[in-house]
Amino acid sequence: MMANWVYVEVDRIVKETDKAFLCDIGGEEVWLPKSQISDPEDYSEGDEDVGMSVTDFIAHEKGLA
Repeated sequence: MMANWVYVEVDRIVKETDKAFLCDIGGEEVWLPKSQISDPEDYSEGDEDVGMSVTDFIAHEKGLA
């Protein structure tokens, strides 16, 4: 089954681990698993004002959609 994607505006990627990004989204810090992000290799800790496509599932679970 193909994932449905939701576009999320990220103010800043605060921290990166092997499996996730800690993102500042509208003043709230939210962990987003790399497995739920389209092309996670395109992003790095410290990036600012980026748009990420995340799965519909994680967007709803984290209150982003």
